[in-house]
Amino acid sequence: MDFSQYGVPSKEWLNFVTRNPTAAQDGFSNNDTLEANQLRETVNAARESASKKLMSQSGLVDKVNILTLSIQSRGGHSIPLRRYSPRDRRELMQGLVYFHGGGFLFGSEGTDDYLCATMSETLGVVVLSVIYRHTPDSSHPAQHEDARDALEYIKANASTLGIDVAAGVGVLGISAGGGLAATAILRDLESSEEKGDRHFIKGVVLAIPWLIHVENYPFELFIEPQKSAHIQCRDAPVIPWARLKMFSDLLDADSSDPLLNVALTPNESLREFPRTAILVAGMDPLRDDGLLFATKLKAKGVPTSVSVFPGLPHGFRRWADLPATKVFDSRILESIRWALGLESCLVDNFEDWYEYKEE
Repeated sequence: MDFSQYGVPSKEWLNFVTRNPTAAQDGFSNNDTLEANQLRETVNAARESASKKLMSQSGLVDKVNILTLSIQSRGGHSIPLRRYSPRDRRELMQGLVYFHGGGFLFGSEGTDDYLCATMSETLGVVVLSVIYRHTPDSSHPAQHEDARDALEYIKANASTLGIDVAAGVGVLGISAGGGLAATAILRDLESSEEKGDRHFIKGVVLAIPWLIHVENYPFELFIEPQKSAHIQCRDAPVIPWARLKMFSDLLDADSSDPLLNVALTPNESLREFPRTAILVAGMDPLRDDGLLFATKLKAKGVPTSVSVFPGLPHGFRRWADLPATKVFDSRILESIRWALGLESCLVDNFEDWYEYKEE
């Protein structure tokens, strides 16, 4: 296996960092686990502020209703479930369950308001954002327990939440949230098989997903270790090795735990996985997590869409000035449409392989 051709920095990225040199250093500092709480507060505050500003500028504050519910987990604590719905619609709609990214460290009720409100208003769906527990306050498997409990709650209370049960839901996970989404779906399939209910989740979108523990990497699957994203992109910005190592250390988990290695799930277990869209950045140490998982899904006959953005780092969409950002965001929306089977998806043969081309 060799996807290293996608890891070469693109001209678009090189031109961007020439004008914005600090972008090339993103993620290289503040990676001491002892300072994780302070880093989380700083990052969350910045993301909340940016999201609030975009909500105001876009007019979404007047177009989308936002409400945070408190649901109970099996562990006795409460999980915030943030609900977004279009103000001009009262009928039951399809739903989208969202698991945010942030290395299991970052994320709050307000950090993803703009993204979730945009998806709700643009697609005409109810978006339910699961605010799972974060490190370092809660180690593994707290995040996966919250993801599973939230999904079970949503299934049991879909109508009350404004979701058309017959139409079902899609699931979107970004970065660390991609691992939560994929694992929660696998566990849901196991329990649904016992209950005879396997059709509530219509499809899933995994964007720049983290699907393999960094200390359990399957180098033997690649033509040579240096060709793997894990080594090729070790010093790429946003989540270089030091940042990934911090995220992993804070989980305080067994590196071989199946919950943190969903891309290594035996192929046979993936046969009933719902249709899946996977988006990856080429210059991302997590690139091959998504591409390996896509390869396994395709091998089991699961309808699978792959979108690759060569030569760009993990989470590059944070920089609005990059031309690829607009395309990536558009591709996410189209992937959700395809995953949910919405009539507004106009892309034929969407499960084909897509590669972003620089302007």
